Amino acid sequence: MTQKELIIKLIQQDLKHSQLVYGLDQLGLNASDKHCLELLDIIACLMKVPEGQLEVVWGKKYVSLMTEAVHFDIEKTPRKLNAHAESCYKALRAVLKRE
Repeated sequence: MTQKELIIKLIQQDLKHSQLVYGLDQLGLNASDKHCLELLDIIACLMKVPEGQLEVVWGKKYVSLMTEAVHFDIEKTPRKLNAHAESCYKALRAVLKRE
């Protein structure tokens, strides 16, 4: 497995987790405050995000991409989620290239 493939797999897992957590939040269980996998930090490290960008542009982009997970039916459309994870990777890479 290449590093890019690993990052995309981690993004897929974080998308699934985000969908679950946001769903629990909608039920009033406040899961996002208590259940964080901290994959953002791992992915940032693997993508070599420069210091300072994690809190600013790159980090905000990552969080916004994770919130989009609520629009995907993970069980019925894994290909759609996989495609979304790849587009997330490309979007995060683009942020790094701009900075």
